[in-house]
Amino acid sequence: MKLKSISRAYSTRRGPLYHNCQLRAPDDQPLCTCDPKKAQWYIERGLGVKISENPLVVRLNFEPAGRPQVEKDDGKFYLLERHNICVVCGKGESYIRKNVVPHEYRKHFPDILKDHQSHDVVLLCLECHRLSNLHDNALRHILAKEFNAPIGTERDVKVVIDSARKIVRNAAGALLRSYDGIPKNRIEELESIVKNYFNIDTITTKYLEDAANMDVKIWNENYQAHGLKVYEVYEKLGLVKLEQRWRQHFLDTMNPQFMPDCWSLTHNIYRMHLKMSQYPLDHSERVKYKIILVGSEGTINIPYTPQLSGETTPVTSCLNSKDNKLT
Repeated sequence: MKLKSISRAYSTRRGPLYHNCQLRAPDDQPLCTCDPKKAQWYIERGLGVKISENPLVVRLNFEPAGRPQVEKDDGKFYLLERHNICVVCGKGESYIRKNVVPHEYRKHFPDILKDHQSHDVVLLCLECHRLSNLHDNALRHILAKEFNAPIGTERDVKVVIDSARKIVRNAAGALLRSYDGIPKNRIEELESIVKNYFNIDTITTKYLEDAANMDVKIWNENYQAHGLKVYEVYEKLGLVKLEQRWRQHFLDTMNPQFMPDCWSLTHNIYRMHLKMSQYPLDHSERVKYKIILVGSEGTINIPYTPQLSGETTPVTSCLNSKDNKLT
């Protein structure tokens, strides 16, 4: 299927997305990368000292809540230097943030799959971004058909317009605003529209004002957004499957040549297993991880394994929301 060209305005970034400043533990082990503002925040509050200017590296003077090595490649990804280039063609200017898993789906995810997670945010040049969006629309329509989650139909519209009432409103508005400038035959047409709607023989100013101010919107009680409908299906199957489907789609359709090291289809799976294991078997939090990993209808057997001292996960407070959070 040949993709049609579309015209749409995009706003490219004025500055780099990745600054690759680094926070380190007191023993100099890297903890995470962040932007200069966040690194400076630790210095100004006496929580760390600057040990390098370019690149900016800050060593914390307190023991962090966790170390990233526990999460293996899932944690290592957030330590590595990221390049401000298009991940598809390598172009180093006029790039735009690309959500590999579109926001219309991810916005419904639990916070543990959104907070401080920049894995599925990449940079694309303008042309690659446009092409990628075209391919995304193709997958969206596949998902719409597969899960009965329509796009762009009355079922997928929160509000519809009553066209008949809109004609009456426009006619009344025209008579109130521009009566003296309207030809006589047109005045008769407009008045006839209002008379027929109210079933009256004589128009008063009150009727015109009521018609001109009438609400022509009809709220669709059956409305359910496409993204939410798809999310609810994968809530039963496992949210990581939806993540992986979009990641594979991006790789297949765009064939990116400059993806970050440690970027993977299975990112977050090991981390989610690890997190789930740290809760007792009867803890309510385990339900969230079950939905993420296998869905509400799946089965999973992850024993309770309390974390040992020093085997905690990375300090989320050191991850800058601008660089590492999806909203």
